[in-house]
Amino acid sequence: MQMFMNRTSVLSVSSVVKNNLLLSWLLILVIVNIIPMGNETSSSLSGNKLIVFRLDYLAHSIMILCFAWIWILSVVLGYKSLNVLQFCVLVFSAAIGLELIQLLIPWRSFNPVDLGYNVGGAVLAFVVVAMSGGKR
Repeated sequence: MQMFMNRTSVLSVSSVVKNNLLLSWLLILVIVNIIPMGNETSSSLSGNKLIVFRLDYLAHSIMILCFAWIWILSVVLGYKSLNVLQFCVLVFSAAIGLELIQLLIPWRSFNPVDLGYNVGGAVLAFVVVAMSGGKR
């Protein structure tokens, strides 16, 4: 009986994650955005330069763009997903909120350029979902 209960609880956790892929990805991004990066990394990333292109700028766009791929995967596989309006609100809020939360965390630093790339990734996510038909 104990083995059956454990397997059932694992299956229920799996189905919760499967049915909430977008929210699961958001949780992962929040965790990644609040963990300490160490003094060397934080100090090298805290300069707000507008002309210098850093690879992490591209990473900001890609991490937000992943919401679109997850949304499409949810639709294709028939998992529970958000409708297009809810998706847009979630992605735009995540793009802004993930950078703004760093204002509240002492070991992280806000960078307006990162915010711009987050919003750029959100716009790309909207375009990808719109091109996919956005039927939810």
